[in-house]
Amino acid sequence: MSKKKAFSNGSSTRANNVTNLRPRYPAKKEFGDAFLFSPVSVIATNGNHAFEHVRAAPAKSPVKAQMEVDSDLQCPICLELFSYPIILPCSHVLCRSPCAEHLFDFNFIRCPVCRDNCYVSGGIGSLPRVIALENIIERYKADRTSRENTNDRNKSADSSFLDASLSSQSDVEKDSSILCNLCNSVSKKKAKKSCLDCNVSYCSNCLLLTHQKKDPFNTHELVSPRDDVSHSVTGLCSKHSDQLSLFCKDCGVPTCTLCKDSSLHKDHFMITIESAYTDIKASIDKNLQKLGVSQEKVTSSLQHQRDNLKEMQQKIDRKRSEINAQCDQLLAEIENKRSFFLADLEYEERIRQNEQEELIKVMERILGSSQALYSYTSEVLNEDVSEFLEVANTLSEKLVKATADCETAQFQPSDCDVLPGKLVDFRKERNVIREMNYLLAPETPSIDVTRCSRSEDTVVLVLSPPRNLHDVIDQYEIHYCSEEQKSLEIEDTLIVKNVPEDRLLGKIVPNCSGVVVVLVENLCKSTTYYFCVSASNQSGRSANSEVVQCTTLLPGESVIPAPVIVESLCRPFATSVQIYSSSPQDVAAEQHISHFLLYRPRGQSRAWKTLSLYGRQDHRVFGLIASTDYEFVILGCNQRGECQVSNRVVIHTEQS
Repeated sequence: MSKKKAFSNGSSTRANNVTNLRPRYPAKKEFGDAFLFSPVSVIATNGNHAFEHVRAAPAKSPVKAQMEVDSDLQCPICLELFSYPIILPCSHVLCRSPCAEHLFDFNFIRCPVCRDNCYVSGGIGSLPRVIALENIIERYKADRTSRENTNDRNKSADSSFLDASLSSQSDVEKDSSILCNLCNSVSKKKAKKSCLDCNVSYCSNCLLLTHQKKDPFNTHELVSPRDDVSHSVTGLCSKHSDQLSLFCKDCGVPTCTLCKDSSLHKDHFMITIESAYTDIKASIDKNLQKLGVSQEKVTSSLQHQRDNLKEMQQKIDRKRSEINAQCDQLLAEIENKRSFFLADLEYEERIRQNEQEELIKVMERILGSSQALYSYTSEVLNEDVSEFLEVANTLSEKLVKATADCETAQFQPSDCDVLPGKLVDFRKERNVIREMNYLLAPETPSIDVTRCSRSEDTVVLVLSPPRNLHDVIDQYEIHYCSEEQKSLEIEDTLIVKNVPEDRLLGKIVPNCSGVVVVLVENLCKSTTYYFCVSASNQSGRSANSEVVQCTTLLPGESVIPAPVIVESLCRPFATSVQIYSSSPQDVAAEQHISHFLLYRPRGQSRAWKTLSLYGRQDHRVFGLIASTDYEFVILGCNQRGECQVSNRVVIHTEQS
């Protein structure tokens, strides 16, 4: 057994006897010799023998109370006053160094008092320090120093009483031929008492060190030294080790037929050693099978984790290719921005890769540890019965722990479908390379109520240009409802798409106002409606704008003549169209009627682009796409917000 393993079961032989006690908690008994836990005790050394003199007291004296305080402030391992005390999850306290540090093993520490395996997730450094206990110890040391000075003055008065006690103790020990089981084998002292719970005989010194008057030791049954206390600390029958045929279920150790009726195993449940071997082996086999299943799960999860890492790298590679493809279309000034995007994306890849690799390393470490334990357990199962039973309990606990570790090390997929904040769209940024950045969700759009107008069944909404010049808008969502729909919490939605050429810094169109016009048609007459709008792109959606209220007109209420487009006189070109309409000239100037030409590609629910019309009959629209159908209407409106919409004309541009 290695030193580390020996320390895990107790820091020393003396501590091992303390921590391996299994109290039966019988009724409290008074000892035959009252000096063992007397209120006043003085220890003197005479050669190899330790003597103890006791002054009996009927009531609990301050000195006895002080001894109990002293034991409460002692570490159960080093038996010294606590040094940097830390509290375990089981509520017991240990010295941090070296007591607790030597017991700590892979996020677990076994309490030497209650024998509980405590899990500590953050290492021994995460265990809280008991500062209040340190302060009590400091005050206790100062108080003890003061008492020692006082006791020195009374020492001479007790000298004669001490001599008589030493003489009496010597006579008792001369009659005893039983030696202490804990003393050094070279200089063993004669036993003072035998503990039936510990199965060990103790001299006076060892008895005081191991059986302090506090739980669980104050309930142990101490008797005069006996020869039948012949079991070792492990509980195995040392006299009849070649005749082990029974297994004590209460003690958890093998024994013989000669010892089954002794006080050690009195009223204990006994089974044959073969049955015990079969039961314990079956339990360990079951745990071993569970560990095997858990290992298979870890192996599968490890493969999934590796595949997930590979998939993540492939998606990042595709995103890198997309960025390169768009950057290649720009001018030489984009090279600086290209470096920025690639470096940022590589940084994201390193972060995600490091996370995945760390998780894989943890899984590999758990798998390796469990495989080693699996092999070791398989070898132990083929060893001698006694050797197997000695390590059976510890081995079973490790198997359960390893199984739990394997259960926790499962596949954890990462969200690689969308890299948030890493979308790009350079259609607009080609003209603003120096301001280029990742695509962001657009800001909240606004409705220009000073330009909106309405007719009997149509409301014309004019959307102001984005306040942020870098905003990219793929589509608008128009939400509207009437008074009746509002009371029923019902609304209609009109989706209006944008196109690359419709962007603010895209193609420059003469007389283009830069605003976006949306026609909400087929409405009820003389009805109040409420409108709000939001914008979105690949990165996200903006908030809704403020609500705008508008009421459609009654039949015949509008005083604006309906504009007309003469389709036969319109002329298409490759990238432009000439529209003919005399409506701007047919109205008087004092009517304050303005006319706008609205156009958009046909067959798509898109926003209308606007072009101001003046006192002419022919109107040229530039910046169109060759060989494409376009829709054209003329909007006439006045300062009161009334409007009329002309007939709709579809014209196909010529092939370039």
